[in-house]
Amino acid sequence: MTRVLLQQAVIFFLPFVAFFVYLLLRRRNPLAFAHWERSIPPLAVAGLVLVVAALVYTGVVAPRSTGVYVPPSYEAGEINPGRFD
Repeated sequence: MTRVLLQQAVIFFLPFVAFFVYLLLRRRNPLAFAHWERSIPPLAVAGLVLVVAALVYTGVVAPRSTGVYVPPSYEAGEINPGRFD
């Protein structure tokens, strides 16, 4: 679960990183709030759009298992993992 949250956080912050690099390339101080104050809302919206697009893409292309699910079981002193038959 932590991996999924970190991936979505990285995707959300991509527009902010791109804007930071843009400011560096334009030879402006990327740590000055004056450069960021008007750009934060559009960057946040762009980040949210990217996160939603990533979630939709993952939902569309994720592998689907078909068949009957057999839950994990404990037999003869061993744990057999769950599987699809």
